[in-house]
Amino acid sequence: MIYFIIGLVVGIIGTYLVLRPQLNKVKEKPKETIQEIKDSNPAVEERKENLVKLEKFIAEKSAEDKITNDEVQNMLKVSDATAERYLQELEKNGLIKQVGNIGKDVFYLKS
Repeated sequence: MIYFIIGLVVGIIGTYLVLRPQLNKVKEKPKETIQEIKDSNPAVEERKENLVKLEKFIAEKSAEDKITNDEVQNMLKVSDATAERYLQELEKNGLIKQVGNIGKDVFYLKS
């Protein structure tokens, strides 16, 4: 019985010594953060560029000029839903305000 326990301990220690270099490699490998993955994503880069274009477009407008979803779609070549998300984000940031609630009657004014 004592030989079994000694053999078990020696086996565990031997296995650890053999696998330790591989374990260190796993520990040294840098993990990408979620933000790094998002920042390296081409879709995120395109979104950032589109928001910058849209902000410049809004800056050129007067306070009375209407900004519509259709204008944003045509200017940025994006879908209706994407244009709406961009406009909602700019509204959330206080750059524009929505007039109307639903449908084709909705437009935005510069804040």
